[in-house]
Amino acid sequence: MYDPLETEASKRILLELLDELKLDRRFGLVGGWAVHFLINQKFLEATGREFLRSRDIDVFLDCTGDFPRRFARVLEGIGFVPGEYRFRYTLILDRESMRKLEEREARRKPPFELIYIYLDVLGNRECEAVGVWPSEIVAEAIRGGSLKPLEVEGRRVFSPTEDFLFLLKADSFSGREGEKRMKDACDLYGLLFYSPVSVLDLLKRERWKSERAKHALNAMLEEEVLEFVAGTLFGDRYKSGLVRRNLLRALEGLG
Repeated sequence: MYDPLETEASKRILLELLDELKLDRRFGLVGGWAVHFLINQKFLEATGREFLRSRDIDVFLDCTGDFPRRFARVLEGIGFVPGEYRFRYTLILDRESMRKLEEREARRKPPFELIYIYLDVLGNRECEAVGVWPSEIVAEAIRGGSLKPLEVEGRRVFSPTEDFLFLLKADSFSGREGEKRMKDACDLYGLLFYSPVSVLDLLKRERWKSERAKHALNAMLEEEVLEFVAGTLFGDRYKSGLVRRNLLRALEGLG
């Protein structure tokens, strides 16, 4: 779906970030990369295809204590600078050499010679040391201890449990348009049917979770979304009927 050079660059920077921070419950992975590393093996076994990679890096942060200051120092050391939004950080790479560029140097190059890596930070509350997007879903996951270690190419990082990861994606899906919304739909479908545990069983345990999930699933029944998911994940947009059937069954399962 995305330029392989850009997703590979994004993964390289993600691994650099994980090497710096190590395993710590106050920090973790969300978004497309979390979905990829959670379900890729099962999806590959079922379809013979790698699950979608991500172009951006999305993380969560526990904004209590002194960890945010350490996180800010690590971001700066890697080369991220504040972006257009308070919660977004940007790193620029030369497309040919993959060398990190300062903004002044990047301005001297045409855009097609650059790769922009965006890192978005979700937090459980506002934070002085780091720009974050306060998320009630992240706050609930941290408060309830709904975190689990995720294997990322020989490294370990925390991620919200499958139900909270699904809800974060559903929230993102509902607020987006265009390409990113379609990518969210693919991630939601992947979480539903290729997660190592039953996402539906987890969502059904609490009414607020199941209601949010049903809202997202109903929105995914648009024909344009169904065809995109079928074409992108399975290489055949005419399998949209199968995607629809599976989503309807998931809706029935939520009660």
